[in-house]
Amino acid sequence: MKNQYIFWIGLLCINTSAVLAQSFKSSSFSSINARQIGPAVMSGRITAIEGTEEDPNIIYIGSAAGGIWKTITGGTLFKPVFDKHTQSIGALAIDQKRPDTIWAGT
Repeated sequence: MKNQYIFWIGLLCINTSAVLAQSFKSSSFSSINARQIGPAVMSGRITAIEGTEEDPNIIYIGSAAGGIWKTITGGTLFKPVFDKHTQSIGALAIDQKRPDTIWAGT
């Protein structure tokens, strides 16, 4: 049984290296056009974005599905400010003199 797993892992490594060794020509992708692939319904859509002048890594987003989310890493990781009440957020504003004060429009 153990030898069977080693065989399959070896086969996978050989196939993976063959794929990586292939070269792609830029003409292969020339007919691909950019298009919007966002959600067809309300959930997941960002409706408002605000940042602080003090620190460009602090960004707040409002979601159509509800809730306000904050990042202090410039968008790498978001945590909910509140997502308990599922009100669709339509607008955000930050008091730049007091960045902890945020207004939300629903």
